[in-house]
Amino acid sequence: MARHDDADLRHRQRILAAVLLTGAGLFDALAGVSDVDDDPYVVVDQEGLFRIDVSGWMWAHLVAAVLMVAAGLLLFTGRRWTLRLAAGVAVVGIGIHLAVLPYQPVWALMVIGLAVAALRLLWRCRSGPRAGGVSLSDRPSR
Repeated sequence: MARHDDADLRHRQRILAAVLLTGAGLFDALAGVSDVDDDPYVVVDQEGLFRIDVSGWMWAHLVAAVLMVAAGLLLFTGRRWTLRLAAGVAVVGIGIHLAVLPYQPVWALMVIGLAVAALRLLWRCRSGPRAGGVSLSDRPSR
């Protein structure tokens, strides 16, 4: 591939990562808003009935969702620093969703999957060939 093709591929990967991260944030925001005032989790144990309030975690999800949407939209600007910002927000979002995984596994796994896919694309965008460096596509095949 030529340098033009590599740059075009990295641009398309960045756009797809932005769409995935923004979509994960929007999905998370919609689910988080619906669950902020709802605490339906009850644990039955030998000692009795325990009510678990997870509304604090839902507020954390809502903040993470806003950050994911903002980072995803900033990726469309094409600035180099937005790659690091989006990767950091994706990692934070994954960590928050791992905490709530036992309570809402389907929702958490969907958002974690989208964030991991975006993180992988961001990693590939970051690791493009350096200026003046040798890429594998410039080398002749054996």
